[in-house]
Amino acid sequence: MHIAVLGVNHKTACVAVREQVALNDDGCQNLARTLVDNPGVGEAVVVSTCNRTEVYVSGPQLPIRDVALDGLCAVSSACREDLHESIYYLEDREAVTHLFSVASSLDSMVLGEAQILHQLKSAYQVAEDAGATGVILNKLLRRSFEVGKRVRTETKIGESSLSVASVSVDLAGSVFGDLAGRSVLVIGAGEMAELVVTHLRAHGVHRFRVANRTFERAVELAERFGGDAVRYEALEEHLAGVDIVISSTAAGRPIIMRADLERVMRRRKNRPLFLIDIAVPRDLDPAINKVYNAYLYDIDDLQEVVNSNLGDRRREATLARTIVEEEVSAFQGWLQTLLVVPILVSFREWATEVKDGELEKFLAKMPDLSDDERKKVGALAHAIVNKLVHPPTARIKDMAGDEDGCRYAEALRVLFDLDGSARVTAGSPSGPTSDSPTTTGLHGAAHRDRTSAGAAAPARRPDIH
Repeated sequence: MHIAVLGVNHKTACVAVREQVALNDDGCQNLARTLVDNPGVGEAVVVSTCNRTEVYVSGPQLPIRDVALDGLCAVSSACREDLHESIYYLEDREAVTHLFSVASSLDSMVLGEAQILHQLKSAYQVAEDAGATGVILNKLLRRSFEVGKRVRTETKIGESSLSVASVSVDLAGSVFGDLAGRSVLVIGAGEMAELVVTHLRAHGVHRFRVANRTFERAVELAERFGGDAVRYEALEEHLAGVDIVISSTAAGRPIIMRADLERVMRRRKNRPLFLIDIAVPRDLDPAINKVYNAYLYDIDDLQEVVNSNLGDRRREATLARTIVEEEVSAFQGWLQTLLVVPILVSFREWATEVKDGELEKFLAKMPDLSDDERKKVGALAHAIVNKLVHPPTARIKDMAGDEDGCRYAEALRVLFDLDGSARVTAGSPSGPTSDSPTTTGLHGAAHRDRTSAGAAAPARRPDIH
């Protein structure tokens, strides 16, 4: 089985492109279900955040690029032409390395931010609820969570808790200097909005308002941090009375247009207004920047602030990448083991059927043996088969993590014709006789059906640890 990822992120595309492929949970779930209905895809997980939309797939054949890209375009507002220069596509080891880097926040806009790990877990849960994950991606995603946790534990990359929310507040601070006396309107009441409010309080802001479509959620957030909840329907009124606006909703389209803000600025008598839009898709019409004394920053504008805060994180990132490489090698070893297991199972089944067939014929010729003697003969035959089968099986398992293990497993499959491709019907002029141990019990149609089923790709649901 192979692993691949197709995606768009803040390094390859501006926010105007990223918002075209931004998906909510329903969109991610629909895409995952659509992909696993394709015969070339066995499993799928879709990750969509403000800085990336990525499709992880596992399947028996590569490439899966076109399948994933067509699926993404089908559930979003993007078309192939829009994404031509922005997408990246990685396979197998490179795909695993990418995911582990994402989980470790090495691929984040804010190096070391902690939110991505929670976002990955949520994306995995959505795919699992859709029935789109199985042996490979279950193991891969769960391992990525452990890698992210290990990087944060063994390095200092996460110190000082930078995030998009904290950087947006830092940006406001760099403009106004002291935020303590400023009034702020936070639009949205989700996780990102909560982080924004947390950092505003840390900067000494006590005058802040929270607006949200669901007023009760605005009340809950405002009360926890000592702010005021305001009605979403009265946004223009509250925009007229604040210094700073930070917006982070899941609206999916602009909630404040240029014309709206022009009316607001007339009420403000053109007093400057500082706006930060950290939503993807964007909440604020980009044309707001053309309104006199309205200063709009979107999530891409935060990069300069991020770069100035990197400091020692770059040095810690080097250590983090070493951890990622170790974990990638360990996962690849597990994957190689998974690939040889069906061959080893078929090898043991073959040996058992040979033993059972020969034992049955032998006992049929010895009708005078007692039950106890028959049991002893059966035990002897079983012990001999185990002694012969165990060394190659154990050796291949031990070597499964490297390339030689797969080669030896493949040699075993060919030498013992475990898939039946080279077998000749017993009794044919050019084939072995029916008494030959190489033909007994192996050539029936029922056995070939079982062998084919055993060699098929594993079901999507169970986990192998």
